[in-house]
Amino acid sequence: VDNGQWSVLSTIHYPLSTDMIIGYGNPLRGDDGVGWRVIEALEGLVPEGAAVAVHLLTPELAEPISRARIVVFVDAAVGDLPGQVRCFSLLPAPARPGSHETNPAGLLALAAELFGRCPPAHMVTIAGGSFEVGEELTAPVEAAVAVAAAAVRALVHHADG
Repeated sequence: VDNGQWSVLSTIHYPLSTDMIIGYGNPLRGDDGVGWRVIEALEGLVPEGAAVAVHLLTPELAEPISRARIVVFVDAAVGDLPGQVRCFSLLPAPARPGSHETNPAGLLALAAELFGRCPPAHMVTIAGGSFEVGEELTAPVEAAVAVAAAAVRALVHHADG
């Protein structure tokens, strides 16, 4: 497709890449940084480059997501029981029109729309206890990091067949 400014191939084929694990949140807001801590806990346990920590989900992640065999998102959540780990499957869902908000389901939809492929995807959340300014996790959330990392590894292993 050529719109005068950009030339885009209508069919782009990328080889499947490794698994993709995306931990996100603000590590300067207490338990909101737990996604980063799970990524740190996975270091050496997953292939190099498979796990990334980011402050925000951005549209630029759609391309590597489209090449992933599986994608697992890891984030803090608001919940009644700090440290509670939840895992669930995700399906693509387009973002609200005009929204600048990017969420996991929206990234999956963008990957499918722009790159023709959306891998199986899962979400791992850890309920936070405090989102106040600070770099420390609360004790229950700190204890949940290993549980969440094990859940991520189980999801990736299960995708192996």
